[in-house]
Amino acid sequence: MIQRWLGNQLRQPKGLLSKLIGIYMQRGNDSINRWTTDLLEIKKDDVLLEVGIGNGTTLNRIVANTKIEKIFGLDLSDEMIKQAKKLNKKYIEDGIVVLQKGNIISLPYKDSIFDKVFSVHTLYFWTDINQGVSEVHRVLKPGGKFCLSITDKSQMEKMERTKNFNLINIEEIEKLLSNHMFHTIKLHQKGVYWCLEATK
Repeated sequence: MIQRWLGNQLRQPKGLLSKLIGIYMQRGNDSINRWTTDLLEIKKDDVLLEVGIGNGTTLNRIVANTKIEKIFGLDLSDEMIKQAKKLNKKYIEDGIVVLQKGNIISLPYKDSIFDKVFSVHTLYFWTDINQGVSEVHRVLKPGGKFCLSITDKSQMEKMERTKNFNLINIEEIEKLLSNHMFHTIKLHQKGVYWCLEATK
């Protein structure tokens, strides 16, 4: 019961314990987040989007370490947006960080505006994976890069809290990306983690 509750909270943290859930996700995802952002090879003049920002720690670290001039963040959870705004208050005031509540299947951005988009441990919660991939392709500039990171399906299937997750194997995801006109798809692996790097 507790594990199922935790699984639902990981999708969209809310309620009195949402702050603790944010910290839990931050700590649990730290390794895969750092690895994914390293693979992105972020440059100062990139316009970047993170889908599923949690409490905003990764956004904060990117700005501090790369001096990027513009980074957008999107999340389903009001509570996570609230925490991320608090953590990134100065960067928001400086116009570097822009946060918004929203869903990947209907991204609230114009066509072809991002150099790079990344998302870690969110694919399991997309209500329409085809539409989500299509939306990422739409908002990327030609030649833009998408990094999508997950834990291997076989590993996720062992966990009680993932019983209601939409678990997909790497080959299926790779095919989806190809079907939506992404090319030069690279597969990176680190232990149980996978990152699919695709170019528009």
